Amino acid sequence: MDAEQTVNKFRMDLFRKMPFYGDIVMRLPFVKDETIETACTNGREIRYNPGFFERMSEGQRNFVLMHEVFHVLLFHCKRNVNRDPELWNVAADIIVNDILFKLERNMRDNGIPFESPRDGIFGNPGEHDTVETIYEELVRSRADSKAAKEIKNCKPQTHIIGRLRIRLEGQGKLVDDLVFPDGPDDGRSESGLLAPNATGGQRSADGQSSGEPGKGGLGDTFDGNSLDGGLSETAILEIIRGASSANRSAFGSFYVPEQLFHLVESKIIKWQSLLRDFLTENRSDESSYTTPERKYIHMDLILPGYSLEDEKIEEIWAFVDSSGSVGAETMNEFLTQLWRISKEFKCIFNICYWDTEVTDVYKGITKENDILKSIPRHSGGTDINCVYRWINENRIKPDVMLILTDGYFGGLNRSVFKPSLGKKTILVLSTSLPENDDMKSIGRITRLV
Repeated sequence: MDAEQTVNKFRMDLFRKMPFYGDIVMRLPFVKDETIETACTNGREIRYNPGFFERMSEGQRNFVLMHEVFHVLLFHCKRNVNRDPELWNVAADIIVNDILFKLERNMRDNGIPFESPRDGIFGNPGEHDTVETIYEELVRSRADSKAAKEIKNCKPQTHIIGRLRIRLEGQGKLVDDLVFPDGPDDGRSESGLLAPNATGGQRSADGQSSGEPGKGGLGDTFDGNSLDGGLSETAILEIIRGASSANRSAFGSFYVPEQLFHLVESKIIKWQSLLRDFLTENRSDESSYTTPERKYIHMDLILPGYSLEDEKIEEIWAFVDSSGSVGAETMNEFLTQLWRISKEFKCIFNICYWDTEVTDVYKGITKENDILKSIPRHSGGTDINCVYRWINENRIKPDVMLILTDGYFGGLNRSVFKPSLGKKTILVLSTSLPENDDMKSIGRITRLV
Protein backbone atom coordinates (compact mmCIF):
# COMPACT_ATOMS: atom_id res chain seq x y z
CA MET A 1 0.00 0.00 0.00
CA ASP A 2 1.17 3.53 -0.70
CA ALA A 3 1.15 6.26 1.96
CA GLU A 4 -2.32 7.54 1.11
CA GLN A 5 -3.80 4.03 1.32
CA THR A 6 -2.19 3.46 4.74
CA VAL A 7 -3.66 6.74 6.01
CA ASN A 8 -7.12 5.72 4.79
CA LYS A 9 -6.68 2.25 6.31
CA PHE A 10 -5.95 3.80 9.71
CA ARG A 11 -8.99 6.04 9.49
CA MET A 12 -11.17 3.11 8.49
CA ASP A 13 -9.78 0.92 11.31
CA LEU A 14 -10.62 3.63 13.84
CA PHE A 15 -14.06 4.11 12.30
CA ARG A 16 -14.86 0.43 12.75
CA LYS A 17 -13.06 -0.43 16.00
CA MET A 18 -12.91 2.83 18.00
CA PRO A 19 -15.82 4.80 16.52
CA PHE A 20 -15.51 7.87 18.76
CA TYR A 21 -12.04 8.61 17.39
CA GLY A 22 -13.01 7.20 14.00
CA ASP A 23 -15.87 9.65 13.73
CA ILE A 24 -13.43 12.48 14.44
CA VAL A 25 -10.72 11.49 11.93
CA MET A 26 -13.30 10.94 9.20
CA ARG A 27 -14.27 14.61 9.51
CA LEU A 28 -10.72 16.02 9.42
CA PRO A 29 -8.90 16.60 6.11
CA PHE A 30 -5.68 14.59 5.58
CA VAL A 31 -3.53 15.79 2.68
CA LYS A 32 -0.29 14.36 1.26
CA ASP A 33 2.32 17.03 0.64
CA GLU A 34 5.83 16.33 -0.67
CA THR A 35 7.00 19.88 0.11
CA ILE A 36 7.14 19.22 3.86
CA GLU A 37 9.64 16.92 5.52
CA THR A 38 7.47 15.07 8.02
CA ALA A 39 3.91 15.96 9.09
CA CYS A 40 2.20 19.13 10.26
CA THR A 41 -1.08 20.84 11.02
CA ASN A 42 -2.37 24.39 11.11
CA GLY A 43 -5.39 23.52 13.22
CA ARG A 44 -7.51 23.03 10.12
CA GLU A 45 -6.05 20.12 8.22
CA ILE A 46 -3.29 17.57 8.57
CA ARG A 47 -0.52 17.20 6.00
CA TYR A 48 2.07 14.47 5.67
CA ASN A 49 5.01 13.70 3.40
CA PRO A 50 4.31 10.33 1.71
CA GLY A 51 8.03 9.55 1.43
CA PHE A 52 8.49 10.10 5.16
CA PHE A 53 5.53 7.84 5.95
CA GLU A 54 6.75 5.04 3.68
CA ARG A 55 9.96 4.81 5.74
CA MET A 56 7.99 4.23 8.94
CA SER A 57 6.24 1.18 10.35
CA GLU A 58 2.43 1.10 10.30
CA GLY A 59 2.31 1.65 14.06
CA GLN A 60 4.59 4.70 13.83
CA ARG A 61 2.51 6.23 11.03
CA ASN A 62 -0.63 5.78 13.09
CA PHE A 63 1.06 7.42 16.09
CA VAL A 64 2.10 10.44 14.02
CA LEU A 65 -1.38 10.84 12.55
CA MET A 66 -3.02 10.81 15.98
CA HIS A 67 -0.29 13.18 17.19
CA GLU A 68 -1.44 15.76 14.64
CA VAL A 69 -5.12 15.04 15.30
CA PHE A 70 -4.73 15.89 18.99
CA HIS A 71 -2.93 19.14 18.16
CA VAL A 72 -6.06 20.09 16.23
CA LEU A 73 -8.54 18.91 18.86
CA LEU A 74 -6.73 20.70 21.69
CA PHE A 75 -6.46 24.03 19.79
CA HIS A 76 -2.67 24.13 20.12
CA CYS A 77 -2.35 26.47 17.14
CA LYS A 78 -4.95 28.81 18.58
CA ARG A 79 -3.56 28.91 22.11
CA ASN A 80 -0.08 30.07 21.12
CA VAL A 81 -0.38 33.85 21.43
CA ASN A 82 2.88 35.85 21.37
CA ARG A 83 4.88 32.87 22.67
CA ASP A 84 8.15 31.46 21.38
CA PRO A 85 6.91 28.97 18.77
CA GLU A 86 9.75 26.48 19.25
CA LEU A 87 9.32 26.12 23.00
CA TRP A 88 5.54 26.17 22.61
CA ASN A 89 5.84 23.19 20.29
CA VAL A 90 7.99 21.37 22.82
CA ALA A 91 5.31 21.90 25.47
CA ALA A 92 2.49 20.90 23.10
CA ASP A 93 4.31 17.73 22.05
CA ILE A 94 4.88 16.71 25.66
CA ILE A 95 1.14 16.95 26.34
CA VAL A 96 0.09 15.17 23.14
CA ASN A 97 2.61 12.34 23.35
CA ASP A 98 1.67 11.68 26.96
CA ILE A 99 -1.96 11.29 25.82
CA LEU A 100 -0.90 8.92 23.05
CA PHE A 101 1.04 6.69 25.45
CA LYS A 102 -2.14 6.34 27.53
CA LEU A 103 -4.17 5.58 24.41
CA GLU A 104 -1.66 3.02 23.11
CA ARG A 105 -3.10 0.05 24.98
CA ASN A 106 -6.62 0.71 23.68
CA MET A 107 -5.27 0.89 20.13
CA ARG A 108 -3.46 -2.41 20.40
CA ASP A 109 -6.35 -4.13 22.19
CA ASN A 110 -8.48 -3.22 19.18
CA GLY A 111 -5.93 -4.60 16.74
CA ILE A 112 -4.62 -1.21 15.57
CA PRO A 113 -0.78 -1.03 15.34
CA PHE A 114 0.49 1.87 17.44
CA GLU A 115 4.04 2.78 18.50
CA SER A 116 6.04 5.95 19.05
CA PRO A 117 8.40 6.95 16.21
CA ARG A 118 12.16 7.14 16.50
CA ASP A 119 12.02 10.94 16.27
CA GLY A 120 10.10 12.98 18.81
CA ILE A 121 9.95 14.59 22.21
CA PHE A 122 8.53 12.95 25.32
CA GLY A 123 8.10 14.13 28.89
CA ASN A 124 6.47 13.47 32.23
CA PRO A 125 3.73 16.10 32.65
CA GLY A 126 1.93 16.28 35.96
CA GLU A 127 -1.75 15.48 36.36
CA HIS A 128 -2.77 19.14 36.18
CA ASP A 129 -0.18 20.31 33.64
CA THR A 130 -1.26 22.14 30.51
CA VAL A 131 0.71 23.32 27.49
CA GLU A 132 0.84 26.74 29.13
CA THR A 133 2.29 25.51 32.44
CA ILE A 134 4.95 23.41 30.71
CA TYR A 135 5.80 26.31 28.41
CA GLU A 136 6.31 28.61 31.39
CA GLU A 137 8.60 26.00 32.98
CA LEU A 138 10.69 25.92 29.81
CA VAL A 139 10.80 29.71 29.59
CA ARG A 140 11.95 30.04 33.23
CA SER A 141 14.78 27.62 32.57
CA ARG A 142 15.79 28.87 29.13
CA ALA A 143 17.93 31.86 30.11
CA ASP A 144 20.65 29.96 31.95
CA SER A 145 20.01 26.34 31.04
CA LYS A 146 22.20 24.60 28.52
CA ALA A 147 19.72 21.73 28.48
CA ALA A 148 16.87 24.03 27.43
CA LYS A 149 18.97 25.34 24.54
CA GLU A 150 19.72 21.77 23.52
CA ILE A 151 16.01 21.02 23.51
CA LYS A 152 15.44 24.02 21.27
CA ASN A 153 18.13 22.69 18.94
CA CYS A 154 16.71 19.17 19.12
CA LYS A 155 19.82 17.36 20.36
CA PRO A 156 18.76 13.80 21.24
CA GLN A 157 19.17 13.02 24.94
CA THR A 158 17.35 13.28 28.27
CA HIS A 159 17.16 16.66 30.01
CA ILE A 160 15.99 17.76 33.44
CA ILE A 161 14.25 21.12 33.16
CA GLY A 162 12.97 22.31 36.50
CA ARG A 163 10.53 19.60 37.62
CA LEU A 164 10.30 18.13 34.11
CA ARG A 165 12.17 15.17 32.73
CA ILE A 166 12.24 15.57 28.95
CA ARG A 167 13.54 12.98 26.52
CA LEU A 168 14.41 13.66 22.90
CA GLU A 169 14.79 10.80 20.48
CA GLY A 170 16.36 10.70 17.02
CA GLN A 171 16.86 14.17 15.58
CA GLY A 172 13.65 15.55 17.00
CA LYS A 173 12.12 16.12 13.58
CA LEU A 174 8.62 15.80 14.97
CA VAL A 175 9.13 18.35 17.73
CA ASP A 176 8.03 21.47 15.88
CA ASP A 177 5.19 20.57 13.59
CA LEU A 178 2.62 23.31 14.15
CA VAL A 179 1.96 26.31 11.95
CA PHE A 180 1.89 29.59 13.83
CA PRO A 181 0.14 32.89 13.12
CA ASP A 182 1.59 36.01 11.66
CA GLY A 183 0.25 39.55 11.57
CA PRO A 184 -1.13 42.21 13.93
CA ASP A 185 -4.42 40.40 14.58
CA ASP A 186 -2.59 37.44 16.17
CA GLY A 187 -3.46 35.41 13.10
CA ARG A 188 -7.13 35.11 13.92
CA SER A 189 -8.83 34.22 10.68
CA GLU A 190 -12.47 34.85 9.81
CA SER A 191 -13.20 31.24 10.68
CA GLY A 192 -12.14 31.75 14.30
CA LEU A 193 -8.99 29.63 14.30
CA LEU A 194 -5.48 30.95 13.96
CA ALA A 195 -4.43 31.31 10.36
CA PRO A 196 -1.16 29.72 9.23
CA ASN A 197 1.94 31.80 8.66
CA ALA A 198 1.38 33.38 5.27
CA THR A 199 4.90 32.51 4.13
CA GLY A 200 4.74 28.94 5.35
CA GLY A 201 7.96 29.62 7.24
CA GLN A 202 8.92 29.66 10.94
CA ARG A 203 7.89 32.56 13.11
CA SER A 204 10.48 33.69 15.63
CA ALA A 205 9.80 34.88 19.17
CA ASP A 206 9.59 38.52 18.05
CA GLY A 207 6.89 37.70 15.54
CA GLN A 208 9.06 37.96 12.44
CA SER A 209 8.81 35.24 9.83
CA SER A 210 11.89 33.36 8.69
CA GLY A 211 12.70 30.36 6.58
CA GLU A 212 10.93 28.97 3.56
CA PRO A 213 8.20 26.41 3.22
CA GLY A 214 9.14 22.85 2.54
CA LYS A 215 12.77 23.06 3.67
CA GLY A 216 12.37 20.60 6.55
CA GLY A 217 13.91 20.70 10.01
CA LEU A 218 12.20 22.57 12.80
CA GLY A 219 8.95 24.19 11.93
CA ASP A 220 7.92 22.05 8.97
CA THR A 221 5.00 24.06 7.69
CA PHE A 222 2.90 24.56 4.63
CA ASP A 223 1.43 27.53 2.86
CA GLY A 224 -2.04 28.12 4.21
CA ASN A 225 -3.07 30.54 1.48
CA SER A 226 -4.57 27.72 -0.55
CA LEU A 227 -6.92 26.70 2.26
CA ASP A 228 -10.54 27.52 1.62
CA GLY A 229 -11.74 28.98 4.91
CA GLY A 230 -10.67 26.08 7.13
CA LEU A 231 -12.38 24.75 10.24
CA SER A 232 -13.74 27.19 12.77
CA GLU A 233 -13.42 26.68 16.51
CA THR A 234 -17.13 25.94 16.61
CA ALA A 235 -16.70 23.31 13.90
CA ILE A 236 -14.02 21.49 15.88
CA LEU A 237 -16.11 21.53 19.03
CA GLU A 238 -19.06 20.18 17.07
CA ILE A 239 -16.87 17.38 15.68
CA ILE A 240 -15.86 16.33 19.20
CA ARG A 241 -19.34 16.62 20.67
CA GLY A 242 -20.96 14.98 17.68
CA ALA A 243 -18.61 12.00 17.96
CA SER A 244 -19.35 11.79 21.68
CA SER A 245 -23.10 11.96 21.15
CA ALA A 246 -23.12 9.36 18.38
CA ASN A 247 -20.96 6.92 20.35
CA ARG A 248 -21.98 7.69 23.91
CA SER A 249 -22.70 4.07 24.83
CA ALA A 250 -19.05 3.14 24.11
CA PHE A 251 -17.58 6.39 25.42
CA GLY A 252 -16.16 4.86 28.62
CA SER A 253 -14.61 1.79 26.98
CA PHE A 254 -11.39 3.53 25.94
CA TYR A 255 -9.15 6.33 27.13
CA VAL A 256 -10.39 9.87 26.52
CA PRO A 257 -8.08 12.60 27.86
CA GLU A 258 -9.51 14.97 30.42
CA GLN A 259 -9.00 17.88 28.02
CA LEU A 260 -11.40 16.33 25.49
CA PHE A 261 -13.80 15.05 28.10
CA HIS A 262 -14.07 18.58 29.45
CA LEU A 263 -14.97 19.86 25.97
CA VAL A 264 -17.60 17.16 25.60
CA GLU A 265 -19.20 17.92 28.96
CA SER A 266 -18.76 21.69 28.89
CA LYS A 267 -21.84 22.18 26.76
CA ILE A 268 -25.18 20.53 27.27
CA ILE A 269 -26.15 18.63 24.16
CA LYS A 270 -29.77 19.39 23.31
CA TRP A 271 -32.14 16.48 23.64
CA GLN A 272 -33.49 17.23 20.17
CA SER A 273 -29.99 16.67 18.73
CA LEU A 274 -29.60 13.42 20.65
CA LEU A 275 -32.94 12.16 19.36
CA ARG A 276 -32.19 13.09 15.77
CA ASP A 277 -28.76 11.42 16.05
CA PHE A 278 -30.39 8.28 17.42
CA LEU A 279 -33.03 8.09 14.70
CA THR A 280 -30.48 8.75 11.97
CA GLU A 281 -28.06 6.19 13.41
CA ASN A 282 -30.83 3.60 13.83
CA ARG A 283 -31.84 3.91 10.20
CA SER A 284 -28.25 3.69 9.02
CA ASP A 285 -28.15 0.21 10.60
CA GLU A 286 -30.44 -0.85 7.75
CA SER A 287 -27.80 0.20 5.23
CA SER A 288 -26.36 -1.52 2.22
CA TYR A 289 -23.89 -0.88 -0.56
CA THR A 290 -26.77 -0.11 -2.93
CA THR A 291 -26.27 3.63 -2.41
CA PRO A 292 -22.68 4.26 -1.25
CA GLU A 293 -21.88 7.11 1.14
CA ARG A 294 -20.51 9.75 -1.23
CA LYS A 295 -18.74 11.94 1.29
CA TYR A 296 -15.93 9.37 1.61
CA ILE A 297 -15.52 8.57 -2.11
CA HIS A 298 -12.66 11.11 -2.44
CA MET A 299 -10.66 8.91 -0.01
CA ASP A 300 -11.23 5.82 -2.15
CA LEU A 301 -13.44 4.46 0.61
CA ILE A 302 -16.84 2.98 -0.10
CA LEU A 303 -19.06 2.90 2.95
CA PRO A 304 -22.60 1.57 2.98
CA GLY A 305 -25.40 4.00 2.18
CA TYR A 306 -29.08 3.72 2.95
CA SER A 307 -31.02 0.82 1.55
CA LEU A 308 -33.50 1.51 -1.18
CA GLU A 309 -36.07 -0.58 0.63
CA ASP A 310 -38.76 1.03 2.77
CA GLU A 311 -37.30 2.12 6.09
CA LYS A 312 -38.59 0.77 9.36
CA ILE A 313 -41.04 3.03 11.20
CA GLU A 314 -39.74 3.68 14.70
CA GLU A 315 -41.99 4.06 17.73
CA ILE A 316 -41.16 6.86 20.17
CA TRP A 317 -42.35 6.59 23.76
CA ALA A 318 -42.33 9.74 25.91
CA PHE A 319 -42.56 9.06 29.66
CA VAL A 320 -43.35 12.33 31.41
CA ASP A 321 -43.06 12.88 35.17
CA SER A 322 -46.48 14.20 36.26
CA SER A 323 -45.66 14.61 39.96
CA GLY A 324 -45.82 18.38 39.64
CA SER A 325 -42.11 19.05 39.14
CA VAL A 326 -42.47 19.98 35.45
CA GLY A 327 -44.78 22.91 34.64
CA ALA A 328 -47.62 22.51 32.13
CA GLU A 329 -46.22 25.09 29.70
CA THR A 330 -42.75 23.51 29.73
CA MET A 331 -44.26 20.04 29.35
CA ASN A 332 -46.36 21.08 26.35
CA GLU A 333 -43.41 22.74 24.64
CA PHE A 334 -41.30 19.59 25.12
CA LEU A 335 -44.06 17.32 23.78
CA THR A 336 -44.75 19.59 20.81
CA GLN A 337 -41.10 19.59 19.76
CA LEU A 338 -40.98 15.83 20.23
CA TRP A 339 -44.11 15.39 18.09
CA ARG A 340 -42.56 17.50 15.31
CA ILE A 341 -39.44 15.33 15.26
CA SER A 342 -41.65 12.23 15.12
CA LYS A 343 -43.34 13.67 12.02
CA GLU A 344 -39.97 14.56 10.49
CA PHE A 345 -38.82 10.93 10.82
CA LYS A 346 -42.31 9.43 10.25
CA CYS A 347 -42.37 7.81 13.70
CA ILE A 348 -45.27 6.60 15.84
CA PHE A 349 -45.56 8.90 18.87
CA ASN A 350 -46.89 7.83 22.29
CA ILE A 351 -47.16 9.74 25.61
CA CYS A 352 -47.20 8.14 29.08
CA TYR A 353 -47.52 10.09 32.33
CA TRP A 354 -46.14 8.65 35.57
CA ASP A 355 -45.61 9.43 39.24
CA THR A 356 -45.50 6.29 41.39
CA GLU A 357 -47.41 4.45 38.65
CA VAL A 358 -47.89 4.92 34.94
CA THR A 359 -51.29 6.60 35.10
CA ASP A 360 -52.28 7.98 31.69
CA VAL A 361 -51.30 6.53 28.32
CA TYR A 362 -51.97 8.17 24.95
CA LYS A 363 -50.96 6.13 21.94
CA GLY A 364 -50.54 7.09 18.30
CA ILE A 365 -50.58 10.89 18.58
CA THR A 366 -51.18 12.09 15.02
CA LYS A 367 -52.06 15.79 15.40
CA GLU A 368 -50.35 18.61 17.22
CA ASN A 369 -53.63 19.66 18.82
CA ASP A 370 -53.96 16.18 20.31
CA ILE A 371 -51.03 16.97 22.60
CA LEU A 372 -53.14 19.53 24.49
CA LYS A 373 -55.77 16.84 25.02
CA SER A 374 -53.16 14.34 26.26
CA ILE A 375 -52.96 15.59 29.81
CA PRO A 376 -52.08 13.87 33.11
CA ARG A 377 -55.03 13.19 35.38
CA HIS A 378 -53.06 12.09 38.43
CA SER A 379 -50.24 13.56 40.48
CA GLY A 380 -48.46 11.96 43.40
CA GLY A 381 -44.97 10.97 44.47
CA THR A 382 -42.17 9.97 42.13
CA ASP A 383 -40.82 6.47 41.49
CA ILE A 384 -39.11 5.93 38.15
CA ASN A 385 -39.23 2.15 38.62
CA CYS A 386 -42.93 2.29 37.73
CA VAL A 387 -41.94 3.05 34.14
CA TYR A 388 -39.99 -0.19 33.87
CA ARG A 389 -42.66 -2.21 35.68
CA TRP A 390 -45.24 -0.94 33.20
CA ILE A 391 -43.00 -1.71 30.23
CA ASN A 392 -42.47 -5.26 31.53
CA GLU A 393 -46.13 -5.88 32.30
CA ASN A 394 -47.31 -4.59 28.92
CA ARG A 395 -44.44 -6.17 26.98
CA ILE A 396 -43.57 -2.86 25.36
CA LYS A 397 -40.49 -2.83 23.13
CA PRO A 398 -39.79 0.85 22.41
CA ASP A 399 -37.44 1.80 19.60
CA VAL A 400 -36.54 4.96 21.50
CA MET A 401 -37.65 6.33 24.91
CA LEU A 402 -37.52 9.81 26.35
CA ILE A 403 -38.01 10.29 30.08
CA LEU A 404 -38.75 13.84 31.22
CA THR A 405 -38.26 14.41 34.95
CA ASP A 406 -36.67 16.75 37.47
CA GLY A 407 -34.31 13.93 38.52
CA TYR A 408 -35.73 13.43 42.01
CA PHE A 409 -37.18 9.99 41.38
CA GLY A 410 -35.73 7.69 44.05
CA GLY A 411 -33.28 4.84 43.59
CA LEU A 412 -33.26 2.55 40.56
CA ASN A 413 -34.52 -0.96 41.29
CA ARG A 414 -32.22 -3.25 39.33
CA SER A 415 -34.70 -6.14 39.51
CA VAL A 416 -37.19 -4.31 37.26
CA PHE A 417 -34.83 -2.06 35.31
CA LYS A 418 -33.83 -3.38 31.89
CA PRO A 419 -30.21 -2.38 31.13
CA SER A 420 -30.84 -3.00 27.42
CA LEU A 421 -33.18 0.01 27.41
CA GLY A 422 -30.28 2.28 28.38
CA LYS A 423 -29.09 2.30 24.76
CA LYS A 424 -32.54 3.44 23.63
CA THR A 425 -33.27 6.03 26.31
CA ILE A 426 -32.70 9.79 26.52
CA LEU A 427 -33.12 11.11 30.07
CA VAL A 428 -34.19 14.77 29.91
CA LEU A 429 -33.70 16.60 33.23
CA SER A 430 -35.72 19.73 33.87
CA THR A 431 -33.36 20.89 36.66
CA SER A 432 -29.63 21.38 37.22
CA LEU A 433 -29.50 18.40 39.58
CA PRO A 434 -26.02 16.75 39.34
CA GLU A 435 -25.83 13.47 37.46
CA ASN A 436 -25.58 10.25 39.46
CA ASP A 437 -24.94 6.59 38.63
CA ASP A 438 -28.65 5.75 38.35
CA MET A 439 -29.15 8.52 35.81
CA LYS A 440 -26.19 7.30 33.76
CA SER A 441 -27.60 3.77 33.80
CA ILE A 442 -30.99 4.95 32.55
CA GLY A 443 -29.60 6.41 29.33
CA ARG A 444 -28.05 9.42 27.63
CA ILE A 445 -28.47 12.47 29.85
CA THR A 446 -29.38 15.94 28.67
CA ARG A 447 -31.15 18.99 30.09
CA LEU A 448 -34.39 20.62 29.14
CA VAL A 449 -32.84 24.09 29.41
